[in-house]
Amino acid sequence: MPDFAFDQMPLFLLGLAVALFLGVEAWRRASARAAAHLAEIEVLQTRIETLRDEKWEIAEREARLADLLRAQGDVIIRKDLEARLTYVNDVFCDTFGRSRAEVIGRPFLPDVPEGDAPRMLASFAGLATPPHRIRFDERVVTTRGPRWIAWEEFAIRDDDGKLVEIQSVGRDVTDRKLAEEKRAEALREAREANRAKSLFLAAMSHEIRTPMNGVIGMTQLLLDTKLAPAQRSYAEAVRASGQALLAIINDILDYSKIEAGKVTLDEAPFDPRHVLESVAELLAPRAFDKGLEVVTDISASVPKRLLGDEPRIRQILINLAGNAIKFTGAGGVALRLSRMGAHTGDTAELLLEIEDTGIGMDKESLEHIFDEFAQADQSHARQYEGTGLGLAITRRLVDAMGGRIEVESERGKGSIFRVHLPLKIAEPAAGAAARAALEGMRVLILNDRPLLAAGLARAAGAAGAETHLVADAAALSRALAAAPADVFICPADGAAGEGAALAAEARRLHPGIGTLVLLRPQDRDRLDALTQGGDAPFDGYLVRPVRAASLLGRLTDLRVRGWAGDIGAPYAHDFAAVEPEAPPLPKPKEKMTAPILPLCVLVAEDNEINALLTRTLLEHTGHSVRLARNGVEAIAAVEADAAGEIDLVLMDLHMPGMDGFEATARIRALDTAHAALPIIALTANAMAEDRQACLDAAMDDYLSKPVAADALTTTLAQWAGRRSAHGTRAGEKANLA
Repeated sequence: MPDFAFDQMPLFLLGLAVALFLGVEAWRRASARAAAHLAEIEVLQTRIETLRDEKWEIAEREARLADLLRAQGDVIIRKDLEARLTYVNDVFCDTFGRSRAEVIGRPFLPDVPEGDAPRMLASFAGLATPPHRIRFDERVVTTRGPRWIAWEEFAIRDDDGKLVEIQSVGRDVTDRKLAEEKRAEALREAREANRAKSLFLAAMSHEIRTPMNGVIGMTQLLLDTKLAPAQRSYAEAVRASGQALLAIINDILDYSKIEAGKVTLDEAPFDPRHVLESVAELLAPRAFDKGLEVVTDISASVPKRLLGDEPRIRQILINLAGNAIKFTGAGGVALRLSRMGAHTGDTAELLLEIEDTGIGMDKESLEHIFDEFAQADQSHARQYEGTGLGLAITRRLVDAMGGRIEVESERGKGSIFRVHLPLKIAEPAAGAAARAALEGMRVLILNDRPLLAAGLARAAGAAGAETHLVADAAALSRALAAAPADVFICPADGAAGEGAALAAEARRLHPGIGTLVLLRPQDRDRLDALTQGGDAPFDGYLVRPVRAASLLGRLTDLRVRGWAGDIGAPYAHDFAAVEPEAPPLPKPKEKMTAPILPLCVLVAEDNEINALLTRTLLEHTGHSVRLARNGVEAIAAVEADAAGEIDLVLMDLHMPGMDGFEATARIRALDTAHAALPIIALTANAMAEDRQACLDAAMDDYLSKPVAADALTTTLAQWAGRRSAHGTRAGEKANLA
């Protein structure tokens, strides 16, 4: 070994240092690489854990989805563009009894019961346009037999919006279909029951009205003869009972028609004032017989004419006001008419109010007052009889018109019924000038009948007059001492004394005052003594219930006479001219006389009593009668009339052997002038469709039993000397021959 040269030591150390440096650097780099690998391993491990979690979540979702699909019980299938199945669920396999291996890759249409056609789509037809879904019900053959399946088919698109598959989801709706069929069957049965009920009511109406015609008609004929007071009382009781029974029948028929939806509303212009006042006049005799007042109160804001069903509105008023009179023992009934809401636009909310001072109702009765067959007093000892249908009918009519009805009542304090009806305006209310026609006039009214006096005061005040109510002669004296008055109005008789004495006192205190007496229609025999001659205490009269136009006309006339200085002089003015709308005071009953030349009337009627009644009514008015017991005899009578003496035929509808419809058709088919004879249906059928059926059967008019003498006379007068348009051609041929 050579000796170590110390002069080489630096190089050695330098080499050693370099070697050490290189070793350390290599170690450092290796350590860095190892650390990087460890980090990559940790990242990979984290990603593996994440993938494991995601795989578990996906598996859980798939299991949940599978459970959900199995639980809902719907059939789910998918088809490709060639209509081959690409997927079916377990419910499909269970429902149709097929395995996946049998159906996947093949077209599928479910089997249907014999006679049914398959409806499931085999292509994309109908799914290419929105909403890209088709729904339909189909009855198919399943492992449980024929079942109804509600299918929903919709298109499956890829990310580019291209159609790729059809998915069909089918739900078993057999229970729903069975329920629908049961409902349909129940509805059909209900309709049949309604039809049977209507036929029953029509038949019962005819069967009841036929004897009722005899009862009421023959009783009226009996009352036209000389009777002892007791006999007349008994006959009046029979007639009143017959009319009450007829009213009950009419209520039941009305209700049945409304319940069956057979009521149609006819919209036409009408005068609401005339409707209200005419109803008050119609019911006034019944109220006066009970010592009650009937008054009307009409707001100036009510349009002159409205569009609506006038007969139905009249029926509502008659039902409500008739009930009010029925349940009122003292005081009276007020019929009011006003307009609610803003007075702009072409529609008005008409408010009809019927207020009475009757027995009233408690809260329990109010809750059921509009129910069918409801009575405020349900006890066996109740005082007021009836069907309990009037208010139910009224409510249904109001509902049909789009309105509403309310009632306010308290036991022992009367009731107020309010009916709100939305109606179109045909002619607006009068202007301010018309409402100020009596401006500057001072009117005193005797206040011994509060409802009547208050109504007169409101009506006169609405026309601009200054009104004051006086309770008695002393109050009258004080009022005239305080200021002169133009007119004094009082009843002929009242709690404050005889009207003539009060009028004389008013004239004594103020010679220029005009006087008006309030009379009932039956007070006609007192009219001349009260208003005619120089000593007459009154200058004019008003018929109760008083129309607003009549009051305005009387007051205007007295005002003109007052300016001319004629007050107190004999009143020669024709009162009818200033009271054109008021009903005339009735004349004493006279024997009926025919307003037309005597006719020869053929009466076809199988009921002996009704035949006798009709014959008597006709003969009392001077006509001659030929009777036929059925359609066969009616045709024979017409054919035997070679001289052409028969002028008109009254034809019953229901007769044995041949009914009135067939008999009419046979008469119209004759080759003689008799084919043009006027034929009037005379029947107990009371339905509106019955009238139309008669007209459709070539009859010319219709009279419903029980037939009133006035209605019969009016109809005869209308057709006397006329020929039927239904038989004109046959009649013309016969005349030419």
